[in-house]
Amino acid sequence: MVFYAYVKQITDNSSYRYVITFASREVADEWWRAVSTSTVTTFVTSVLRVNAQFYTHNVNVANAANSLTTTGVATQFLGKVFFTQDNDLGGRGLSIIPPLEHFADHISGNSFYIRSKVAPDQYWYYPTSSNTTNAVYVSRTERTRFTVSLSSGTAGTVMIGSDDIVITLTTVDLSVNVDATSGQVILSLAPLTALTFSTLLTKFTVGSSLSINDETVKELLYTVNGEEWELA
Repeated sequence: MVFYAYVKQITDNSSYRYVITFASREVADEWWRAVSTSTVTTFVTSVLRVNAQFYTHNVNVANAANSLTTTGVATQFLGKVFFTQDNDLGGRGLSIIPPLEHFADHISGNSFYIRSKVAPDQYWYYPTSSNTTNAVYVSRTERTRFTVSLSSGTAGTVMIGSDDIVITLTTVDLSVNVDATSGQVILSLAPLTALTFSTLLTKFTVGSSLSINDETVKELLYTVNGEEWELA
């Protein structure tokens, strides 16, 4: 699904206002990674991210729209992103981007619930009692917050699919790992190696139902052909 954001000129309130249309939310985050880490430092200085749907730029330094055509910035997104310039303030016109039903900004170091994208009432859940295997389950009635961070430890960075990540409990220093025999998701002192952000969102699935502490839950399994998950 397409994703939208505004960008406005930082030095005034009347000019160089755009709506950016991205092919997807993932493309938006990847475009920002490319711009914010570009070797063309004028774009790094000019374009700032206020949040996922609002940016500022200083066109006297670099125009965000030119990121798609300037070598070394974000030319790889030319077929996935476009900018539409809004009327200046005197024109009284403004394109209103549609509201999002659900949105969590994928900021490294923040804590999230992790839930099924197709069945959003199903959440990752870690029972803290009578859980000898340290297993993580899926529950419709209970949920657990997890901290999702870049393996590099850089907090505050917007995570993209190719990033290596670590998922930990917010209360105890235990990380998501996988039982090598059963594929069951567990918590351990050692995090799962080579876990990328895209793996989190696509490589886990729901297994059989069982009862834990008189609660009906389902197994959470790691698999190549997983289901879609999202942060909440």
